[in-house]
Amino acid sequence: MPEIQDPQQDDPLVVRVDARQCEVMVDGQIRPARLRGRLFENRSADKNPVAVGDHVVLSQEEHELAIDAVLPRRNLFARRVAGDDADRRQILAANVDQVVVVNSVGLPPFSSIVADRILATCSFAEIPSVLVLNKIDQAKKRKLEKIQASYRQAGCTVLLTSATEQLGMDELLSALRGKVSVLYGLSGVGKSTLMNALDSSLRLEVREASHSLQSGRHTTTFSRWYPLAEGGAVIDTPGVRKFRPYGIPPHELRLHFPELRALGTACRFPACMHRDEPDCAVLSALEQKQLPASRYRSYLELLEELEGVYGGTGRQEPKSGPDHKARR
Repeated sequence: MPEIQDPQQDDPLVVRVDARQCEVMVDGQIRPARLRGRLFENRSADKNPVAVGDHVVLSQEEHELAIDAVLPRRNLFARRVAGDDADRRQILAANVDQVVVVNSVGLPPFSSIVADRILATCSFAEIPSVLVLNKIDQAKKRKLEKIQASYRQAGCTVLLTSATEQLGMDELLSALRGKVSVLYGLSGVGKSTLMNALDSSLRLEVREASHSLQSGRHTTTFSRWYPLAEGGAVIDTPGVRKFRPYGIPPHELRLHFPELRALGTACRFPACMHRDEPDCAVLSALEQKQLPASRYRSYLELLEELEGVYGGTGRQEPKSGPDHKARR
């Protein structure tokens, strides 16, 4: 790998995390480093003590580097640990400028619920986000326009791309230039293919989505920091099948859906949860079809999930199937 400089500071930068072995960038060179055992002590709710994007303190033992400590983070992008009943946090990336939420409008089908969960998490973490609608060459025009309008109404930056047809690559590269960005989304939406389209020298492995399962297959198995030739970097992440936000207080969730936050200023009650309260401006907008029903469904489902984890008065109803099966 060519010598590169971290665009933020000179401290060693974690560029890959895999079990207890990491790779760090030191003076422009990528070197392996092991994690000290003490990093796994007193981790509180965190599953992993070190994440891609962390700046760290290193020490040398003979010919081996070791990570002694993680320097303070300016932000972090995280989710609740999958398949674990405990309320634990999995840090996906740290010290980033934006999260690029990649979703497919081909195969696998577009998932509003997953996109909405990730966007709400970005808002809670105060990390800017961009929604990429990939595989537009496979999309039906009217459906694509409807999806695009829904998210632009919510104040999202929306980019349309097709990695295989080289559509929208200039716009995507412009959004990434000079920033540290996380590429995140469901398995099979085309993150690795987009990376290859942006920089053919990467040669990341790609696999086709499953037609029978209507979902993607995991290709990337670990997070990795990649420099961009035109400045900045991208953190490519493993695809997911389910995304569970971490730490959002249920009563604050409405503030992380921008259109609900704006409409809520006209509700009778300042702390209206937009569920069954009288004179609710959100319910009124929904009835008049001024608010996309898919976004409101995402809000209700996530609200009930968060209340189940953190407490609340909302109804707790069992959901059937993983959240990525819910479509527009």
